[in-house]
Amino acid sequence: KEVNLVFEGVMTDAEVNVNGQPAGPKHQGAFYRFQYPVSRLLQFGQPNVLEVTVSKMSENASVNQAERYADYWIFGGIFRPVYLVAHPKEHLARTAISAGADGRFSIDVFGRVGPEAKTVSVQILDSQGKRIAETSARFEPGAEKVTLRGEAPGVHFWTAETPHLYSALIQLKKGNNVIHQLTEPFGFRTIEVRRGDGVYINGVKIKFKGVNHHCFWPETGRTLSREIDRQDVELIKAMNMNAVRCSHYPPDKSFLQLCDSLGLYV
Repeated sequence: KEVNLVFEGVMTDAEVNVNGQPAGPKHQGAFYRFQYPVSRLLQFGQPNVLEVTVSKMSENASVNQAERYADYWIFGGIFRPVYLVAHPKEHLARTAISAGADGRFSIDVFGRVGPEAKTVSVQILDSQGKRIAETSARFEPGAEKVTLRGEAPGVHFWTAETPHLYSALIQLKKGNNVIHQLTEPFGFRTIEVRRGDGVYINGVKIKFKGVNHHCFWPETGRTLSREIDRQDVELIKAMNMNAVRCSHYPPDKSFLQLCDSLGLYV
């Protein structure tokens, strides 16, 4: 398998060594996930040493302007999770799902399939795990992605008031054997911006009542948890708001997942 070392967020410049060897180029920018392929550096079955040197001030002036001189408290260090991801050499890397209120869906599947063509299939599952639609496509060697298209009948819409979620079970197959798979939650909704009028979701005009949100907590600084993220989302909804603005960087992954499941426009 291939092993990647993943950082969800480090403030600000990060130099990463594994067993005394550089994992890759220095990363700059605090609020963005980055990763290094580290299979070649690992000593399997033996202890490994991970060293990370963090510089609070970036060598990049534009990064400092954006992250060090903005309108929020400044901290330095590793403030989001660090973990290893192992997957087969032929694998699914990520997906991008577009699903409308008419039940039609389109899924871009990115990955690596090697010298032989493979099959990519998707099953759309409701909240009870019942399969409501499925389709498949051929993933050709050398291609960066394949697009799956289909339609699911009688779906429930996603809105802030009705945050119905479905799951896409996406599998990479060689013959009948599943090589790798991903499960992605999503909602069926159609968003329109009508010029001179407003924003419509599923054909209904929406009024946004929202607030700016920072990834910050008095006791833990920028290091948050799913419990803290849930408190924030529930507080916003308890104040009769339906929207949140991320100020001014990508939030924790769990915060976005909770906005999906509890119902907030982001």
